[in-house]
Amino acid sequence: MSRPPRTIDSLVTRDQLNAVHQALLPTLISNVFVSGSFAFMMWPSVDHVFLLAWVGSNAGINLIRILLASYWHKTGQSDRYPDRVLFYFVLGAFLSGLCWAAGLIGVAVAGQAYTIATGLAFCGITAGAVIQSTAHRGVVLAFVVPNNLVLILLFASAGPIESRVLALNLLLLAILMVKASYRTERHFKDATRLKYEATHLAASLQSANVVATQAVHRLEYVANHDHLTALANRIAYQKAFDQFLARSASGEGDLTIMLIDLDRFKEINDTLGHAEGDAALMEVARRLKSLLTPDDLIARLGGDEFAALIFRPTMAAEDEAIAERIVDRLREPFLLADQAWQTGASVGFARFPEDGGTVKDLQVCADIALYRAKSDGRSAWRAFSEDMRRGAAIRQVIGRDLATAVDEGGIEVWFQPQIDGRTGEVSGLEALLRWKHPELGWLSPPDVVQAAAATRQSERLTRAVLQGVCRMAQRLAQLGRPGIVVSLNVSPDEFGTYAVADMIAQELTAHGVAPTSIAIEITEEAVYSTERGGADLAALRRMGVRIIVDDFGVAYSSIGSLRTIRFDGIKIDKSFIQDVGDEQKDHRLTGAIIAFAQSLGVDVVAEGIETKAQADTLAGLGCLVLQGYYFARPMPQAQTLAWITQNISAASNPAVGAAETYPPGLEPPDQTGDGIGQPARHPSEAEPRIAKRSHGARMMRAMA
Repeated sequence: MSRPPRTIDSLVTRDQLNAVHQALLPTLISNVFVSGSFAFMMWPSVDHVFLLAWVGSNAGINLIRILLASYWHKTGQSDRYPDRVLFYFVLGAFLSGLCWAAGLIGVAVAGQAYTIATGLAFCGITAGAVIQSTAHRGVVLAFVVPNNLVLILLFASAGPIESRVLALNLLLLAILMVKASYRTERHFKDATRLKYEATHLAASLQSANVVATQAVHRLEYVANHDHLTALANRIAYQKAFDQFLARSASGEGDLTIMLIDLDRFKEINDTLGHAEGDAALMEVARRLKSLLTPDDLIARLGGDEFAALIFRPTMAAEDEAIAERIVDRLREPFLLADQAWQTGASVGFARFPEDGGTVKDLQVCADIALYRAKSDGRSAWRAFSEDMRRGAAIRQVIGRDLATAVDEGGIEVWFQPQIDGRTGEVSGLEALLRWKHPELGWLSPPDVVQAAAATRQSERLTRAVLQGVCRMAQRLAQLGRPGIVVSLNVSPDEFGTYAVADMIAQELTAHGVAPTSIAIEITEEAVYSTERGGADLAALRRMGVRIIVDDFGVAYSSIGSLRTIRFDGIKIDKSFIQDVGDEQKDHRLTGAIIAFAQSLGVDVVAEGIETKAQADTLAGLGCLVLQGYYFARPMPQAQTLAWITQNISAASNPAVGAAETYPPGLEPPDQTGDGIGQPARHPSEAEPRIAKRSHGARMMRAMA
């Protein structure tokens, strides 16, 4: 296979060879014809054998030249090796020129060198060679120089002055022909070079244009795609959002914006490292693409936040089905570092035009719905509603007024007693946040805690509650009841944002309270994320502060996660208590949890007890600490102390489960507080942290 020349010089040489090759056949035919004509004219005067031999030799040389030229062309050597083939062409012309010179010498020997026929023949063949071969001077000169040199010498050596003058003219003619051959070759090469330079320039421009186009496409891709997951990025998402919105506004179809946030993704990064975290994000992207159609747009907005734009001719409830599939699919475990990891995802979505008419409005509504999904326990989806908008507005008010409430004492700490199941005496108190907003009334503690986290006031809020706990511990010590341990809840989101252990140590020292007088209740989520909370929890235990695992059984990897840190007790979530007396599955499961705790040598607290049957069943299962409305509701400090005093005398009755009693004049008034600004029987018992989960509880029931 031929290899085309790559440089302009090679291309010019190749074109010279092609031009010589094209002129070769007519030139050699003329050469043979002139030699025959010349022999015919010299036939009467020159030896016939010599003439025949000369004509035959000339014809043979030219035939070989034609055959070789044809062979080189057909085999592709002319394209591969143009310089080499040109050399052979020059050599062939030189042999032909020598043959003509030999003919001239033979004619001269016969005395016919100075005839008009000889002069015309040799001048004509020389001029024809020069005229016919304009591309390469080497071929021309190789042919004309030998015979012209012999002709000039013959005329110069002749006696008459006229012959010498003729020799001089022949020399001048030869010089002119040489110069002409140089000039014509230069013109040919210049024209050919310009042609190829123009071609190369055009090719270079085209190549540069292709490269530039590819670079633009790459830049455009990078500018519009997430580098890790290859999904659309935030910029492309905003552009597509505008386009989808315009299409939906023109009546082409229905649009839903969906925000997707991974649950507990930080634990993967903290535990396994960012490389495995990136692998999890790529797997999330793959799963999302498998759940949606090519007409939908999926984007990674940053971190573990994703978004989807769902467009359908008629949506109906298809967006709800899609959200359900996303939650279920992302709940499935990931294989990371040869381990199965479960994260889950929360999804919130809003619809156009019901929930908003602009990109900003829909984005805000979807974000509010996502917030609700996470607050309701995560691994769930929520569609936006106007109630959510009101809730978001109220949380803004809470965040705005929280600092003032903390500084002016508006944050109250109430306490709910915990009863010893054997003696009926108070063994502990759980501190609960209460805030009666001047405009909104009693607020839900989870809303207060979430507003504090959103406005970075978590440390101030927790410190205010801790100060109330320390004051209660001081009063209990003064009343001779130092054995009553006061517990407070610390949100898992607080660990890692500030030094929790240092803050608690400061307040204990400032109030002169023994660390053994208080306990910290944490959820399994905080236990699981030992990268964030492990150091603080270990420091608290060294101080003597008790650690209680709250909401036991409703988070992921419950038992496995408890191996990562030492603790002093567990609190069974009230979702297990509701049907413990009637539902055999809950009865067996609660008994198993109590047995598990006893095997570890830790205390068990059951919360949410509302009936005598529940209290009796739990006491029968061996649960030693009971808490719930059946015994007492949360109360302010003074009312709690009065209740404890009355409880001391009532504890002489060994029966557990007596209905709640209060000292005269100290019954807790009707309150409003379960919902923000909504009437309720009493302030919410929910502790100050993000709302408790229920998905894990359902999972454990299904396994029982």
